[in-house]
Amino acid sequence: MTSARLMRIFPHAGGDGLEDWGEIPAADVKSGSPKQHGRYYFNAPDIGLSAGVWDCTAFEGTMGPYSVDEFMFLLEGTVTVTEADGRVTRVEAGESFIIPRGLNCAWKQDGYVRKIFVIYENPAMPVPAKPSADHVIKMDLAARLEPSAGPDPAILNGPEPRCAERVVYTDASGQLAIGLWSATPYDRKAAPFGRYELMHFLEGQVELHDGGTSGQAFQAGETIFVPKGVPLGWRNTSDVKKIFVILMPKQ
Repeated sequence: MTSARLMRIFPHAGGDGLEDWGEIPAADVKSGSPKQHGRYYFNAPDIGLSAGVWDCTAFEGTMGPYSVDEFMFLLEGTVTVTEADGRVTRVEAGESFIIPRGLNCAWKQDGYVRKIFVIYENPAMPVPAKPSADHVIKMDLAARLEPSAGPDPAILNGPEPRCAERVVYTDASGQLAIGLWSATPYDRKAAPFGRYELMHFLEGQVELHDGGTSGQAFQAGETIFVPKGVPLGWRNTSDVKKIFVILMPKQ
């Protein structure tokens, strides 16, 4: 399933609106009887990219190589990821983390968990023997950002903003990038979006539009997925900061 529009990702509190996704394969479960549900907001198997919301009851998974690159924003519950070398990462609701494809690890949740996810399973590359990062990456939302290039001045209505970013993960192919980005106020004309991107807003408010008379406003705590090629204009009147998960497929 692909889409030619922006998609606001709802938190599905209590699992409301999620579909039964069946049982987790027994070979992947060390203990528990997990029941999982989910909803895809975007799913394009041809490029290996999907985004949505997932929930599941308590279980412990088996140790093994993680088969995908996955970004997760935990909406509810607590997760512990244990790596083969004994390193343990604990993630709680409100935190974001990344498990690199190929990392040898085991997942455990002692209770109900609900999350927003972006999964990239590069169809052109097998699971690597050595992952792009050697451990789970828990995002530091207060990390220092470095000045970065802003939008093309040719599509701006007004002055250029000051932008900053911090990339915390890039996959082995160089097509997937995850990090933090901020900008001072600016107004950008609608133009075809050049990448696939999940945006989770941390600060400020932005209006996204297609160049028409109406748009959608997003504020801190809200999430959107933007497919490549969608006409997208941007307008923020105060400073804004977001998590980004970008896929820019190679031609």
